[in-house]
Amino acid sequence: MSIKVFLSENLPEKKDNTLSVISFNGEVNYKENVLTSGPKILNQQNIYEIWEVQDTVSQKKYNDINVSISKNYIFGFVIIDVDSSNSYEEIKNTISKKYRDFFSIANQSSMNLIKIWHYLPQLLKPYSDKKTNYSLLCEAREIVYKEKYKDSCFPAATVIGIEGNKILIYFLAAACKEYNAVENKRQVSSYDYPQNIFLEKPMFSRAISFTDIEGVDKKIMISGTASIRGYASMHTMDVLKQLAEALENYQTFVTIKGNKSNICRIYLTKSQKKYSKEIAKELDDIFEHNNYILLEGEICRNNLLVEIEGTSEYIYV
Repeated sequence: MSIKVFLSENLPEKKDNTLSVISFNGEVNYKENVLTSGPKILNQQNIYEIWEVQDTVSQKKYNDINVSISKNYIFGFVIIDVDSSNSYEEIKNTISKKYRDFFSIANQSSMNLIKIWHYLPQLLKPYSDKKTNYSLLCEAREIVYKEKYKDSCFPAATVIGIEGNKILIYFLAAACKEYNAVENKRQVSSYDYPQNIFLEKPMFSRAISFTDIEGVDKKIMISGTASIRGYASMHTMDVLKQLAEALENYQTFVTIKGNKSNICRIYLTKSQKKYSKEIAKELDDIFEHNNYILLEGEICRNNLLVEIEGTSEYIYV
C-alpha cells in the first residue's frame, strides 16, 4: 500500500502516519496541524482531505517551509505574504527560491517531486505588459526547471486563484521505483502551447504515475485540467459543457465510475457560483459519496469556468 488520499468529515484518529490534513474555507493558514488551502467549499459544510502513509511521520522546518516526512514520502508547504508593495519581480524571485528549496528537500531524501499545488491571489490580475500573476508563476517555475530538467518529465501541477493576500504552494515528493510523466492524447502538452495562448511556458506534466520504492500499488496524480481540446478553450461560457469536457480529459487517465480510490477536486469560478447546486447534482451522479469536493477558485484563462484535478490508483483506461 502506498500513500492513501481520502475525504472525511472528521479529523484522523491516527496521527502518527498522517502526512497532511487539508481543509477548505476561503483562508490560507496552518493551525493545529491542519493546512487550510484557500478555496471555499461549495458542496458541503466542512470536510478534510487526509493524506495517510504507512510509516511514522515527523515534522521539521527547512528555511520557512513546513515539512512532514516519512520513510518514503514528503509533504511540504510554504505560505508567502504579499501586498501591493511587492513587485512582480520580487514575487517571482521569491517563488523561484521556494522551488529550489523544494528540490533541496526532496533531493536530501532521494525523492522525486510528484506534484506541486499553487494558490495565488488575483491570479489573472493584469500588469502593464499584459502579464498576470499566472505569468509570474510560470516564469518563476521555468527558471528553476531549466536548471533541473534535461527532459520534459516535470511534476504535475495545479494553479488556482484565491482571495486574500497569501500565496500557498505545497508539494508531494516520493521515493520512487517507478516514475512516469503521462500526457493527455486529447490535449497539446502545456509546455508546447503556442505563444498566442500564453506568453510564458506553463511547464508541467498532465499527470505523474508512480510506485513508491516499497509499494506495489501504482498511483497517479493528475494535474488540473479544464475544458481544453488541443490547446483551445472549448464551450465558451457554458459551464455544464465545460464540465463534461474537463471530465472527459480527466478520464483519459483513470476511470471514475466505481473507482473508490479516485479523489477529485473540482474548482468553479466565482462567476459560476450561482450554478453550484446544479453542478453538485451532476457530480453526485458521477462520483461516489465523499469522492469529490466542489470548490470556488479562479482558473488560468478568463474563458474557462471549471477545472478538475485528482489522485487515484492507476487503473488503465
